[in-house]
Amino acid sequence: MKTSFFIAALCLVSLSIFIGWVKLQKNNGDVAISVSDTDEAYTYIASFDEDYTDKVQGYINHSIKPNGLFRSTHDYFDVTTTLKDGTGFYVKESPGNLKIEINKKKNSTASYFRIKKMCDGISNVLKGK
Repeated sequence: MKTSFFIAALCLVSLSIFIGWVKLQKNNGDVAISVSDTDEAYTYIASFDEDYTDKVQGYINHSIKPNGLFRSTHDYFDVTTTLKDGTGFYVKESPGNLKIEINKKKNSTASYFRIKKMCDGISNVLKGK
């Protein structure tokens, strides 16, 4: 009788720990942003709750008008694209993750500032501003 009680208690504790671990694996609304700005390139990396993917994609599409990249929040991108104004940059995106990189040597100063401004805006979207 005591053995079955301890086994049942152990199973409940194990189940509770497992459920807690699974919940911690979700992003839980945390936002991680990394920016690298060197003489060669500007790189923006963000990790965020998947629920923000639609807002981030919408902001990017708005920022690069008349171009557009995203059609669905389930899109996965790993592409180098060139906008109508000649701005060329790299985008790697999946729900909850984003990387944008622009080569400063291959783009104009205006293009660099356009992408940098867009990335600053993405940070504001992720921070709820």
